[in-house]
Amino acid sequence: ARRASVGRMRARSSAPGMLRELLPKRAAAPRMVAAPRKASLQQQAAAAFNKQQPLSPAPRGQGSLSVYRNVDGMRVDDGRYTSFKRDVRKMLGDERVIDDAVRTFAYGTDASFYRLNPQAVVRVHSEEEVVQVLSAAREHDTPVTFRAAGTSLSGQAITDSVLMKLSHNGKAWRRYKIEDEGRKVTLEPGLIGGEVNKLLAAYKKKHKCDTQYKIGPDPASIESCMIGGIVANNSSGMCCGVAQNTYHTLQDMRVVLVDGTVLDTADAASREAFAQSHAGLLAGLSNIAARVQADAPLMSLIKQKYRIKNTTGYSINALADFSPDDPIEILKRIMIGSEGTLGFVSRVTYNTVPDLPNKASAFLVFPDIEDACAATSVLRSKTKVDAVEIFDRRSLKLCGQMSEMARLCPEINKLPEDGEGAALLIECRGIDADALAASISSVCDALQSSGVPVNSASGFTPKSFREDPAEYNVFWDARKGLIPIVGGARETGSSMLLEDVACTTDKLGAMSKDLIGIFKKYGYDDACLMGHALEGNLHLIFNQSFKNSTELKRYENLMQDICENVALKYGGSLKAEHGTGRNVAPFVEMEWGTKAYQLMWEVKRLFDPKFLLNPGVILNEDPDVHAKNIRLDHAAHPLVDRCISCGWCESNCPSRDLSLTPRQRIQVYKEMTKMREDFTASGARYKPERLLAFEASWEYAEATCAADGMCQEKCPVKINTGELVKTLRQQELEGKEGEATPRGAAVAQWLPPPPR
Repeated sequence: ARRASVGRMRARSSAPGMLRELLPKRAAAPRMVAAPRKASLQQQAAAAFNKQQPLSPAPRGQGSLSVYRNVDGMRVDDGRYTSFKRDVRKMLGDERVIDDAVRTFAYGTDASFYRLNPQAVVRVHSEEEVVQVLSAAREHDTPVTFRAAGTSLSGQAITDSVLMKLSHNGKAWRRYKIEDEGRKVTLEPGLIGGEVNKLLAAYKKKHKCDTQYKIGPDPASIESCMIGGIVANNSSGMCCGVAQNTYHTLQDMRVVLVDGTVLDTADAASREAFAQSHAGLLAGLSNIAARVQADAPLMSLIKQKYRIKNTTGYSINALADFSPDDPIEILKRIMIGSEGTLGFVSRVTYNTVPDLPNKASAFLVFPDIEDACAATSVLRSKTKVDAVEIFDRRSLKLCGQMSEMARLCPEINKLPEDGEGAALLIECRGIDADALAASISSVCDALQSSGVPVNSASGFTPKSFREDPAEYNVFWDARKGLIPIVGGARETGSSMLLEDVACTTDKLGAMSKDLIGIFKKYGYDDACLMGHALEGNLHLIFNQSFKNSTELKRYENLMQDICENVALKYGGSLKAEHGTGRNVAPFVEMEWGTKAYQLMWEVKRLFDPKFLLNPGVILNEDPDVHAKNIRLDHAAHPLVDRCISCGWCESNCPSRDLSLTPRQRIQVYKEMTKMREDFTASGARYKPERLLAFEASWEYAEATCAADGMCQEKCPVKINTGELVKTLRQQELEGKEGEATPRGAAVAQWLPPPPR
């Protein structure tokens, strides 16, 4: 089923001509030039780091390196990237265009398990600069991928073409405005999600407002991911559900289209001008929406699939939810979750949601995962419970090793080892104590009348709910800690994978059992199922080696079985909240069917007829793209080998905009270590050019690490990159046994003897 459309999609229909620009181009501001002065050694090192020459790319894919194709692995420099970089350097300056071997490698991964090294990284400071860079991209046919924090899990924030990175120094991309006592907040894409909630809390305190508000989406990475990614992926989270995601809480947006046009949906004049200049685009959207709304079976499918979390493909619920007579509203909504493939969102306005202050949580253990799912279905249909998280048997084994969890929930370690016991973490909230008590009572009443068996001694009673944060945070810390525990225990050189599926809660138990069986079939003994049960959303966590073709084939077979089970047997979502990316792009048609899939291609061609915006993401003609361009990690040092490349550390790093981030330092160090080992094993006389470039760059990257351990504060597996750097500095000064005289000892030989 997933291969059925490959031939058809290659015969693309003609698309509208390139969209016209609304805004006049501005000339670049004159640059101030200071009188020359002698640079310090540190400045010389920084200059050398920033002016490294690009190396010839390593062979990728098949065919001649001089033949460009707009597919992953074939975007080679046939002259177009050289011309693009020349023009953009004239616009923005040399320091904002990165094309050296080391830093392009450093930007070659996001939080997924893929690697694509960009031809160039362009750091942009403003919307106007985005417009300018897109102009150069159109002129030279160089596709562009946008990147905010780079915490995406499905390979949507990497490219082997041009990576446009938000450079958020100072106030760049970080402006905001809070209105209506916190009920509305306008944000730029460089703000971190958790930071926005802190700003809203400070606003409430300063203005003495009655109610605390927050943004609706609450992904696990909220303290690291940025608004740009939250919007681009339509992220949700533990308590967000469907009703509070970006699609349902967004009021307005400001978006830059591929032709450089800026549309501000909050500005009547901008909407009117856009309606005149882009009549063809809007007519195309209206036409598609009208066809969708005239097709009863398709409308039924769309309504059904968006009752649960779904980020597979484009947000085509926009084509069903809004009148064809209001295409700008359709445009606004279909841009959400489009992963940078339709345009660049430069500003959004959210309608916030109340953050209720009174909370209580219960951790209930069930004899079987189907019992836990049956209880979830009851809670969803009969209560207004705020959150329900599920833990499978493997997850509970890990929880049972946590002393506080074992103390608060002794039933965990009493479950049969070979059974499929499970647990639910249930949270109720209220505006005050009475509202909280009423919510707890509603949950207990519904579960008591359900007939579902439970192992917890407190049963379905209010006593099972803990209102003391010191106690209920033990539950939530265990939930947040499961992913790093699984990832941190993996075999060195393997990758932690995190799949993300959903179905209706009445089918969740059966689907869970099937998925457990699929993991057992392929020998994934460490696989865990956990997630947002109230939304039928499961996260599948497992460790995967890609060291040989056998392991790769095992992964491909696993993915095929999972996708067929979730999409075809249970009518579920292959990506509930992590975005399609490259990871399930080959399976979009399997989930949605040919008719809806072809509509998605129509939308893509309408907005981006030359496929310049993040091509290959969401929609991809290659049926095997999910198993290509895999990132291969290597053992380098025990202090950093457990890194899962999530990128949560980056926003805490003092030198993130100076040289490399902790994630990037680890990736570069691993690659450099592998090249050194290969060089030693080869017996060659001279080091290869690429290794020399890495070593020269590493010297500055190591020297600029603050080694203050701030990266560890956000790292889910508690890696302190500073410890690695301090260890390497110590070895350089003191040396290793059997090595030549270390630098520290060599310098000491020239010092005068101490006075007697």
